[in-house]
Amino acid sequence: MLDVILNYKTLLENLHIYIEESKFKKEHIINELGVSRATFYNKLKKRSFSIPEMVKLSTLLFPEDAKAFEIKQALERSRKDSAAGRVLKHESVMSDARKRISR
Repeated sequence: MLDVILNYKTLLENLHIYIEESKFKKEHIINELGVSRATFYNKLKKRSFSIPEMVKLSTLLFPEDAKAFEIKQALERSRKDSAAGRVLKHESVMSDARKRISR
């Protein structure tokens, strides 16, 4: 658990660098967070972003990691569904796919 905390600390300490190096302009990041410009810079200076804001920032700044996490979560849900017997037959899935494509 200590490694998670230390990694988070490092993330907060280097957040300004990640923002500078990102492909996004600061205005875009500020708009995505839904905060004022002054609030953004204040939070950046004080390292006081909320957890939902950090999730949003991480998704913007590290899109590959966010996509990998999303895929990992989807696979875990699939495994749980399969283990619980919540599965569809191949024929049913293919039939539904064909219907969607033909629309």
